[in-house]
Amino acid sequence: MNALTIFASEITISLMLSGLSLWMLSGPLNNVLDDLCPTRRQAEFWQTYTRLMLSISPLLLVLVVSSFIHSSNIVTHMKASLVAGLLGLLIGLLIVGRRIFMPAARQCDATPLSATPSGMNK
Repeated sequence: MNALTIFASEITISLMLSGLSLWMLSGPLNNVLDDLCPTRRQAEFWQTYTRLMLSISPLLLVLVVSSFIHSSNIVTHMKASLVAGLLGLLIGLLIVGRRIFMPAARQCDATPLSATPSGMNK
């Protein structure tokens, strides 16, 4: 395979990982942001922020790792891209999760136990 094909494959792996993660998170993320944000416009901003973080961080890491691999073996490139993409997703999720968890935890602490739905424990 030539270098351009390998490069396109690495980018595709990254974008597929990001797309799958965003698809899985979209419903729960919308619910959490609707609860946390005072306005819909603010929730939309944080949705966009999350999409960017979960798209850029895996792609950036895949591109950085790819530049250090000097092998012509396609399997080596694909393995490194997969690991870098997953690590980038993990970093992005940690950043976004921290940004969402802190206000959510404060909101949970401020909510009296009697106000929580029945069957839900703190």
